Amino acid sequence: MSPHTIVYLDQHYLSNMAKARLGSLKNKDDHKFWLSLFNELKAGVLADTIACPELEFQRDEADFDKRIEHAVWEVICDLALGLEFKPYETIVASQIEDAAFKFLGKNPPAREPWCAAFKSDPQDPVQSRMGCDAFGIKHRIEVHLLSPSKEVLEHDRQLKKHWEDTAKWLLRQPTFSDWHKELSVQKSALVDKLLGPGIFNVIVKQTASDSPLGKFVAASIISKLERKLARLEKIGITPQNLADFLKSDELLNTPYIDIYCSINTVIVQNYRDRMPQGSDLADVAIVATVLPYSDVVTTDKFMKEILVNRLSFDQKYKCEIFSGTKKEREKFQGLTAGLK
Repeated sequence: MSPHTIVYLDQHYLSNMAKARLGSLKNKDDHKFWLSLFNELKAGVLADTIACPELEFQRDEADFDKRIEHAVWEVICDLALGLEFKPYETIVASQIEDAAFKFLGKNPPAREPWCAAFKSDPQDPVQSRMGCDAFGIKHRIEVHLLSPSKEVLEHDRQLKKHWEDTAKWLLRQPTFSDWHKELSVQKSALVDKLLGPGIFNVIVKQTASDSPLGKFVAASIISKLERKLARLEKIGITPQNLADFLKSDELLNTPYIDIYCSINTVIVQNYRDRMPQGSDLADVAIVATVLPYSDVVTTDKFMKEILVNRLSFDQKYKCEIFSGTKKEREKFQGLTAGLK
């Protein structure tokens, strides 16, 4: 592990630590455990042995329970202390660009490894991002908790519906008994939505919408796509070789695509009778984003079963994975206590 053990905390861990700090957990043992865990993580962060970077998904998921929203935000900020993952779209774009260099037989530009995923170096001393950030953290919380506009509320509703509809669509698709065939189909479908005809279909649908928000979303997608294609063209991916690049091993085996699509393949092959939940695909996107860049990841029991027992991604990506069961969280606490 690196000098700072990079720990990604999922919403279950964040919410329970927030509830413990509020004193709203009815079970005394749970209250004691989660409060102790928060204090140990905080001590590790301040001792420069643990780093708990913030991810945009954490902020989004904190919004779902207004009763503890502020407390969850405070836990995130207290443990991250200004350390953030880049937006997941930026991380994916960076992986795609590196794949483009490799596809063309070039070396990606030299950069510090942390630049691919973080806004600042997670191995820098915690003191370097303390003090000057205190007002910024408080201001971010207060601004975020202002009454959201109708447009923001509608965007949140559409986003949640998108995850739910996509999860249901995924399980309605025909499946292949051969693992490699199914995985190939999943990867092709994701690439299609990122850079292929699929993204253009989304643009056409949103543009045709009567909703001003739909047209705004379409314009935003077009702008992002233009920037992606322009950056790829500078690397050497032109309209003449784009189709070959989209089918290349270099692209299809990038970490995000590998993890995201492998998880979906396990789900469609083994859990078709499981009722999909709205957060399922969001959880897949979260894990696919943070796993390659973290030493420790917490997630739910279902996701750990897939990642560890079916895919062995804990070994492939050299990351310890913990669920939220009592046994697992106690193991996690033992690990964090040893890092103080």
